[in-house]
Amino acid sequence: MRILIFGTGVIGSVYGERLLAAGHDVVLLARGGRLRDLRESGLVLQDAQTGHRTALPVTVVASPEPGDQFDLVVAPVRRDQLPDTLPLLTALSGGPDVLFFGNALGRVIELASALGGRAVFGFPAVGGVRDGATIRYVLIRQQKTMVGEANGAATPRLQQLQSVFSTAGFPTTMSPDVPGWLTAHAAFVVPIAYALYRDDTDAALLSKDPVTVRQMVRATRQAFHALRTAGNRQIPGNLRALYLGLPEVFAVHYWRRVLASPRGELWFAAHSRAAPEEMASLASELVTAVHRTGRPSPDLDALLA
Repeated sequence: MRILIFGTGVIGSVYGERLLAAGHDVVLLARGGRLRDLRESGLVLQDAQTGHRTALPVTVVASPEPGDQFDLVVAPVRRDQLPDTLPLLTALSGGPDVLFFGNALGRVIELASALGGRAVFGFPAVGGVRDGATIRYVLIRQQKTMVGEANGAATPRLQQLQSVFSTAGFPTTMSPDVPGWLTAHAAFVVPIAYALYRDDTDAALLSKDPVTVRQMVRATRQAFHALRTAGNRQIPGNLRALYLGLPEVFAVHYWRRVLASPRGELWFAAHSRAAPEEMASLASELVTAVHRTGRPSPDLDALLA
């Protein structure tokens, strides 16, 4: 499969490297300093848990060549940047499928309409930071890569995507309700981001702030209860167990331990720091969804105030 990775931050770089290693013809699209780094140093990745480092030459372009065709475009683009990608994506030769790979909450219908059925949606399972030419990353093994159609159908192209990612080393699930999955994910990550903002987006500092971590946990519990009331069945089982099945004290202890570890920075703080506009827009979508249910969410409202 010939694949264009439309953006080479942490997500695009890690998935691009794994897809390349799995035998696909991968082209990376980058701009500015990232384009220069990739041309000079290749794709340089370091697993933050094991320390394993890889560097490999890659095909990288500033823009697709006229007439260049791809089977799939993977677009790990932030929610606030999605509208700016549409002119380039709609102009690609051959009309390839486009996987919007990130926080597309509230934009699923818009994006699917703009691409005339070529749009597919998904969410990655990796976090990390860019350190010069090196991407330091960690796989989020508690979360599967998600792919889904806007209409919830289990189509052959979705099954192919699941196979492509699974073969590349990313356990992958198909969601029958992409907006529901994205809303449930927002109910999980938005409180973490806003708790981090209370402590200068410093995960280690937040780990020492049990009052804010407790409010963070309660905010997600309240959001999950509200979403379930509205019929959302896309809350992953592990998060359902942590937030809704176990006593609050267990979730607070778990997150204080995670935030104190390197995972706190790589999973959450780095992205929250880099994408405050995206988090603000997700927070707005989440609050609208929760308030629509009529369920009380005092801790969520207070945390986001």
